[in-house]
Amino acid sequence: MNRNLNVFILNDDVMTAGKLRKYLAHRFGNILNISLFFSSASCFRMIDEQVDLVVVDDYMGTVSKSGRSGVEIVKVIKKQHPNTEVVLLTSNEDIGLKVEALKNGARAVIPNRRGAFQRIRSLIDQSISQPIRYLVAEYGVKTFVFVFLWYGC
Repeated sequence: MNRNLNVFILNDDVMTAGKLRKYLAHRFGNILNISLFFSSASCFRMIDEQVDLVVVDDYMGTVSKSGRSGVEIVKVIKKQHPNTEVVLLTSNEDIGLKVEALKNGARAVIPNRRGAFQRIRSLIDQSISQPIRYLVAEYGVKTFVFVFLWYGC
């Protein structure tokens, strides 16, 4: 991988956002550039094509009286930055919410309970290893190993 992954965490709960940031930073170290946002407006101002993943809380209503739903935030991000992956972290068990979020481009809808951070980690692991899988599938294991050893990665 040539560059670090840029991850935004958008959550109006400071403790949850901080715990997720600490968990991911401990797991991935310098591979991730993690930014925290506590309002959708601040996140929208900072997001660009270099952002790889945004983890969005399902309801951003505590900070702003005009709170947006997570699905609305997914729509805005995917419309402006279609290559940015969005994960919705939700405490809502409604299957309709999950279907709507996925239809609007969310990569995953993860229930905000035990194991949620591990599922987010797993998605990031997949993003990191995806280029390797592509190279192996396209050129074969022998070529991949040769290139890997040749360039001293």
